[in-house]
Amino acid sequence: MNTEYKIRADHISKCFKMYNTPMDKMKEAFSLSGKCRHTDFYAITDLSFSVRKGEILGIMGRNGSGKSTLLKVITGIYEPSMGEITVSGRISSLLELGIGFNMEYTGIENIYFYGTLMGFSRQQMDSKLQDIIDFAEIGDYIYQSVKTYSSGMFARLAFSCAINVEPDILIVDEILSVGDMRFQAKCFHKFREFKEKGVTILYVGHDVGMMRTFCDTAMWMDKGKMVDMGDPTFISAKYTEFMYLDDISEFTDYKKMEDQGTGTSPNDEPAEESREHMAEDPVQSPGQEKYKSDHTNFPDCIAHWGTDVGLVEEVRLLNAAGESVNHFETDDMITIEIKFKLPPQIDRDTFSAAVSVKTVEGTDLIVKTTYDENIRFQSKDTHIKVKFRLEPMLAKGEYYLVAALENRENLATVYYEYIEGVKYFKVFTNKRIFGLFDPPVQITIEGEKD
Repeated sequence: MNTEYKIRADHISKCFKMYNTPMDKMKEAFSLSGKCRHTDFYAITDLSFSVRKGEILGIMGRNGSGKSTLLKVITGIYEPSMGEITVSGRISSLLELGIGFNMEYTGIENIYFYGTLMGFSRQQMDSKLQDIIDFAEIGDYIYQSVKTYSSGMFARLAFSCAINVEPDILIVDEILSVGDMRFQAKCFHKFREFKEKGVTILYVGHDVGMMRTFCDTAMWMDKGKMVDMGDPTFISAKYTEFMYLDDISEFTDYKKMEDQGTGTSPNDEPAEESREHMAEDPVQSPGQEKYKSDHTNFPDCIAHWGTDVGLVEEVRLLNAAGESVNHFETDDMITIEIKFKLPPQIDRDTFSAAVSVKTVEGTDLIVKTTYDENIRFQSKDTHIKVKFRLEPMLAKGEYYLVAALENRENLATVYYEYIEGVKYFKVFTNKRIFGLFDPPVQITIEGEKD
C-alpha cells in the first residue's frame, strides 16, 4: 500500500443476515432442505474511498446511514462481505464509550488493560501512564472502579488512553459530545497537534459547523451508500438541504422477510433482489412536497431550498454610494438588499427576512433577521425590498452571504427559502487585525502616583 494513503476502501459492502425471530436462525442452520429464513440487509453498499496521511475526514449522515458500521470495518471488528479494505498503521478508536474497558477494574488497571489490547508491554505503558492521568484530569477517581464514573469521566479516561498510544490513525465516533466545554477544547487542540504530526483522523458527528471548521474532507453517507465526498462546506450544505427535503422518509431499506417471500441462500451469495439493490445509482436527494430545491436562479450558490423556492428575486451587496460591489474595506458601510415576493397567504406577523455572513469554511460571523430586530411586515404589498445596513468590520479575507426568508411561528425555524452562497465578496484592509473582525473599542488608561 502506498504510505501516502493510510486507508483505502475498494468497493466494500457489509451484509447482515436479518431474521424475524431467533428461532428462524436456528431452523435455517439445521434445515436439511436449505430453506432460507433470513433477509440480506446491506449496511454498506459498494463503498470506495481513500484517506491520506495527516488528513481529517469527517463522516456525516443521519442515524442508520452506515457510519458506525464503516468504522467497525476499518478497525477490523467486521470483515467486509465484499470488496477490500486496506489500512496502514496503528489504529486507536473511540467507537463506543468504554470499549476495551473492564467495568470492574480501576482507572489505572484499565489503562494497562487498554495498552495490552493495543500491543504495548507493561513497561511501555509505565512511560505513558502519567500523561494519560494528566490529560484525563479525573483526580483520585483514577484509583476507583470505572463503574462508579460519570459518563463525562468515562469519556475523559477513554479519550486520554486513545490519544496517548501513539496512533497513526485515530477514529472518533461522536464521543466528544459527552465531555464538557473545556475538555472538548483540549481534545480539538490535541487533534490539531496530531494533524501536524501526520496522524490521520476519522471523525463522525452531526455537527455541521464542526465538519466545516475542523475537517479537510467530508463524506456524506445515506442508507449505506456514499452520496458525495469532497469539500466540507459544500458537502455539509448539501447534507443540510437533504435533511430538510427528506425529513419524513424512512432512513433504512430494511424490511422483514415475508412468510411467502424468498430471501437469500444460507451461503454468502446475495439474492437477485439484493444484487439489484447494490447496482442502484448513488443516493439522490428526493424532492418532497414540503420542501423543494432549486439552483437555477442563483447558479453559483452552494445550496438553495425551502418550502416556497422562487420568492427571492434578487440579492445585492451595495457600498455607501449604492453601487453593487464584491469587495470593500474593513470599515466601509455596506447594504445587503433582498428583493422578494410576499404572497398574501404568508402570515406577515411571523415572517422574517434574514442574512448571514459566513467564512469560506461556513462559520457564521454575522447573522441578522428582521424578526429578531422586532421589525414586522405591516404593508400588504406583494413585492418587498429589505435593506440591512451595517458596518461589518471584518478582517481581511474571503466571505460569502446567505439570504433567507423564514417562518418564525414556532421555536424551530421553517425556511420559505434558503440560499447559501448567494453572494461572494472579499474584504481588504491595511490594518493588522488578528481576529475575524474588528469591532470599535474604547480604551482608557488610568494611573496614580506613589
